[in-house]
Amino acid sequence: MSQDAEQETLFKSPKRLIIAVIAGFLIPITVIGLIISYVHNISLPGAGTDAMSASSVTQRIAPVAQVAIQELPASAISEVTDKSTSSSESANETAIAAAIAAIPSAASAAAGQGSGAGSAAAQPGKVLYTQICQTCHATGLAGAPKFGNKADWAPRLKSPKSEIYQIALKGKGGMPPKGGSNATDEEVKAAVDYMLKAVK
Repeated sequence: MSQDAEQETLFKSPKRLIIAVIAGFLIPITVIGLIISYVHNISLPGAGTDAMSASSVTQRIAPVAQVAIQELPASAISEVTDKSTSSSESANETAIAAAIAAIPSAASAAAGQGSGAGSAAAQPGKVLYTQICQTCHATGLAGAPKFGNKADWAPRLKSPKSEIYQIALKGKGGMPPKGGSNATDEEVKAAVDYMLKAVK
């Protein structure tokens, strides 16, 4: 039997030919649709979960920790003052290390207290002084002039204010530039003004 004769018997009527053409299109399209549906359902969370809800997503992308900066308590400041009374360089280094070590414990001790942001906003420079400058200026650490001590500040007050700003911005002696902070120049100048206001 030849191929032509075989095709004639297979598609004797036009009805069978139409069914074969339609099946030739529908079967692959159906298979592709089922594969897409299967892949799509694999990536979705199981029924009844709220994994994609707004609260769940917010919880997953929330920061791991938050930073709270607080003032040093008087006990930590007095401890640093006691350690910094020696005039030797190693004693100053020890006192600096003690002051830096006291910062985390002071912050955790004051975590439950109010932040006092409203009063700090009323006095420009107080925030930076509280966060950074008071570590040395509250105790006179490494030769820093003590906050509110007119005798310590007297020689510095003889200089123009612009020179005092430059010392604060660029550092001098044991003081690093900007007190070791990432503050802007304006914030540093405001902290200087805040300390100078306390001795005038």
